[in-house]
Amino acid sequence: MSIITFAVAGATGRLGRHVVDVLAERGHRVVPMSRATGVDIITGEGLAEALTGVEVVIDVASWHSSEQEAATEFFRTSARNLHEAGRKAGAARIAMASIIGADKATAGFLAAKKVHEELLFRRPTPRLAAG
Repeated sequence: MSIITFAVAGATGRLGRHVVDVLAERGHRVVPMSRATGVDIITGEGLAEALTGVEVVIDVASWHSSEQEAATEFFRTSARNLHEAGRKAGAARIAMASIIGADKATAGFLAAKKVHEELLFRRPTPRLAAG
């Protein structure tokens, strides 16, 4: 098995901490990214440094409110920042956690998550693709 370097956005959250643990248990290098680790995917603080040498970005970051407009803005900004910083760092792939049924959502948090998914899938570049 080859060792891959992963960056996990939302690494200290409900899902992210488990993603970090599983990757580390499988022998991969993991760069945990959260405000607690000094990386803010909204402001971009610490993002470029965290992504140095990373091959795969996993986005499991989430928003704390179910209010659609605020959640949509969070997902738009985080997707843009992770994509741009990942591309600049030379990451080969970005993956994200989805929520079953988000593709059918018309309101609330799930509709915001649907926007998040659409943004990542619409941003193909030669080096970075959603997966």
